[in-house]
Parts: sequence; structure tokens; C-alpha cells
Amino acid sequence: MNPRNGPYLLFATSVSIILFLFAFMEYPNWVLPITASFSFFIFYMYLSSTRISNTNHANELKKIAIEEEIKEIQNSKMTYKVIKGLLNIIPSPFILIDRTGCLTFINSKAESIVSNISIGSHISTIIRSPKFLLAIEDAINNDKEIIVQFEIEIPQFRQLEAHIFFISSSKSSDKFNDIFIQLTDNSDNIRVEKMRTDFVANASHELRTPLSSIAGYIETLQGHAKDDEKTRDIFLELMGKQAYKMERLIQDLMSLSRLEVQETKPITTKCSIFDIIEELLENLKPIAIDSKVTISNNISKKMEPITGDHSQLTQMYSNLIENGIKYSGPGSKIKIYESKEKSTSMIAIVVADNGKGISSEHINRLTERFYRANSNAELEKEGTGLGLSIVKHILIRHGGRLQIRSQLSKGSKFITWLPHSVSKKKRKSEKKVS
Repeated sequence: MNPRNGPYLLFATSVSIILFLFAFMEYPNWVLPITASFSFFIFYMYLSSTRISNTNHANELKKIAIEEEIKEIQNSKMTYKVIKGLLNIIPSPFILIDRTGCLTFINSKAESIVSNISIGSHISTIIRSPKFLLAIEDAINNDKEIIVQFEIEIPQFRQLEAHIFFISSSKSSDKFNDIFIQLTDNSDNIRVEKMRTDFVANASHELRTPLSSIAGYIETLQGHAKDDEKTRDIFLELMGKQAYKMERLIQDLMSLSRLEVQETKPITTKCSIFDIIEELLENLKPIAIDSKVTISNNISKKMEPITGDHSQLTQMYSNLIENGIKYSGPGSKIKIYESKEKSTSMIAIVVADNGKGISSEHINRLTERFYRANSNAELEKEGTGLGLSIVKHILIRHGGRLQIRSQLSKGSKFITWLPHSVSKKKRKSEKKVS
């Protein structure tokens, strides 16, 4: 019985008893049925009011339960918003999935790694690695934290590590029970390690070849050619060439090491590209004449100085011009000029020749260390295979990039993009024009 109906019941009972007493006393016969009817009416009203009261009470309890549910959902949504906000600013790739394996959230870092992203789609449509999917299934079924390493091929090959963990258990009443997947991309580390291993192997091979040649010449001179003056002169000349090649290789290796150390060091000095090219052409003139190659500097004297390391830019353009002399062949022409291609923050200096050109399958690999596209054995012996790799690293330090365009029998263009210095006055005028 509802306690709130107690007074009403007591009043109804009292009235009924009084009416019954009146009915059994000396009153007309019609008083009894009327009294009984009135009493029954009072009890009926009581029962109805109790039923209505109980219904209202039940409805009130439901209302409280619904309000609590709404509050819980709102708190859960707020928690979810906070978590999403945090995951968006964390510099690590994160994916959230529900316990059916469907995607509920992905931050921008993870978007840069995987493809076919669609909220609500199953994780298997985003990452198709069987090893990873088995780990997800194991983690969901057993409510346990798992770390798994796997590979993906799309959109590009990557070596990834996934840390799968939970905030709450599936048995918990907590509404937020999504599964967290933190991805770590180890591709760069593996690539760098492979490059380091390849570099050591290639460097050892490149140094071993001239050393073996020198050792062989010395052995011959100490043996049967000891008294042969003509052979001795030939071998000494060959030994000199091999020693020079080793010297250049060591210098290039040291240059690469210095560039890697200085890659993040800011450049504060300014230099003139025109002056650098003029100085180089003067120094390379004897080699150009000997190789029957014509070189022209078509860069304007009025070109503004750029922020750059003079010695590194000299080395960069020296490598490019020397390659042109070496590989374009006798009778070819090399032109150095500013490209007509425009950029708001970069200038493009082109070193172009009309020589033999380079096959398209080699172009993307030309900046790899020790990679050579030329099949001419004599030319291969003269170079170290590090020239364009040095060019690439110099441009990286200067915030620039290298573009290579070439066609067989039509020559090659090596385009170096470098940030240029723009005065405040000129910058304002450029803004007005734009």
C-alpha cells in the first residue's frame, strides 16, 4: 500500500462504519442500500486512487531512470569528445573501434598511414593484414592488451606496430568500451638501417676495388716487371689514377657525413649564384676544353643573392657541371640558366646538356648512393657514384629539391629549386599584385 493513501483509507473506513451504524438503527429500509452503495463507492474510489497512485509512482521511477540514462549517455558523449580531442592533438596515429570491429574514430596521423577510411566500416576493410586482424579478434575475445607487428602494401609498403588496449572491460558497465589501436610506423627506421647496411657494403666494395688494383700493380712491379721501365711507367700512372679515385671517394664520403650532421643546422649567410657559377666555369675550363664541351653561364648578374652556404652550393653545382662534361660527350653544350617556371618562394637554376640523355627507369634512382646509370665502364671508373647523393643532401639542408628531366639522345636537365630571399618591399608589392 502506498503510504500517501493512508489518511484517505482511514477517512473512507470511518465514514463507512458510521453509515452502517445509521443504517442498522431505526431508520427507513431504503437507508441501508443507499449507505451500502455509498460505502462501496468510497472503497471503489480508494482502489482507483491507489491504482492511479501506483501507476504515477511507476511512471515517476521510469522518468528518473530515463533521466539518469540520458545523463549517462551525455557524460559518455562528453568523455568521447574529450578523448577524441586528445587523440587529435597527440602526435601518434590512433584508431578507435567498437567491439564488433567497426571504426568509430581515426585521427589525422593515422589517416596519413592507411587508406579506404570510412567511419562505421569494419577494420578489415582498412587494414587487411591477417596477422593484425587475428590480434584484434584475440584482444576482443579475451579482453587483453596485445602488441603486434605487421606489414601493409596499400597505399604504400609500411612496417607497422599496433598496440591494442582497452579503457574498460566488456564485462564492465562503463558505456565507453571502445578499443584503442596505437600505430607506430617503423618503415623509416628499417629503411635507414637498410641504407646504412647497403652504404657500408657499397663503400667497402668501392674502396676495395682500387686498393686491389694498386696491390696488384705493386706486386707486378716487385716481380718480373721490376726492371721494365716502360711497364713501370704505365703501372705508376694507373696506380696514380686509382689513388686519386680513392681520394675522391673518401672526400665524398666525408662530405656526406658532414652534410648529414649539418642537415638541420640553419643557414644565415647569403651568396650569389651568378658568382658561384662564374668561379666554377673558370676552374673547370681546362677539363671542358679537354673534353671538347662548351659551357655557358646564362644567369643574370642582377639576380638577388640567396640565403645559402657558399662552399656547399659550389660543391653542388660543381658536381652537376662535371657530370654534364663527363656524360654528355664531346661536342655537347652545357647551359646554366634560371628557369622560367615561377614559384612565390623558390628559384629554379637549371644545368642542361644536349648529350646522350638518361633512360627513364634510372631517373628515380640517380640520387641513391653509389648508383650509376651509365653503362660505359670507363666512365664508371672515373666517378664515385656519390655526386648526386651529395647534391640531394645539400638541397635538403637549404630547404630545396632536385628535379631531373631527361630523354635518350636529347640530353638532360638537372633543376635545383632553392628558396630565395625576398625583401619586405618586394613582398608587399607581390601581395598587391596577387
